[in-house]
Formats: sequence, structure tokens, C-alpha cells
Amino acid sequence: MNFKNTKRKVIECLNAGNIQHEARNNIDIKNLLMTGAVTPTEVASILGRSRGNEHTASPHHFDASVEVHIVKTQHAGQGWYIKWYFLEPDSVFISVHHQ
Repeated sequence: MNFKNTKRKVIECLNAGNIQHEARNNIDIKNLLMTGAVTPTEVASILGRSRGNEHTASPHHFDASVEVHIVKTQHAGQGWYIKWYFLEPDSVFISVHHQ
């Protein structure tokens, strides 16, 4: 899936509330979306302004059939690291934090 379609799909999931969070260590600093420090609307805004050269994708380390997306971007003077994958009908967020 190209970045334009990936971005559209993740923003649709955020706006519809179709989000999950992957369990991980340091969740309080690694997933600000899960802790409520940022809202789905804020994350959608950050991703909406991101560009294709700020995006990478690679297979999930537990299941190579799942493509994991990473966006490293600047928004309002702050660096962001956002990592997720799709598990229909949701987006599953692994990381949402400052760089």
C-alpha cells in the first residue's frame, strides 16, 4: 500500500475510533495516545501533515505478513515517532511519542 493510501486509512481509523494499542514496556512514555496525553484527533493532525519521505514500512517482528508503518515527523516544532499496523478494521498503535 502506498503512503497516500496508508495515511488516508490510518486517519480514517483515528477519526472513527477504530484504534487498538499493542502491549509493550514503557507504555507511559512510548504510547502517548494510549495514556491520553494526546488525542486521536491530534495524532490524525500530525499524520495528516506528514510526507512520504517521513514514512517507512517493514514486516512486523512477530508476523512477517503484517506491515508495520513508521512516521518520523516534525509537528508544531516537536519531533514525533508514530508506529502502527492495520488489523482490520482497526489501526493498532505500537508507539506514539516525541523524538
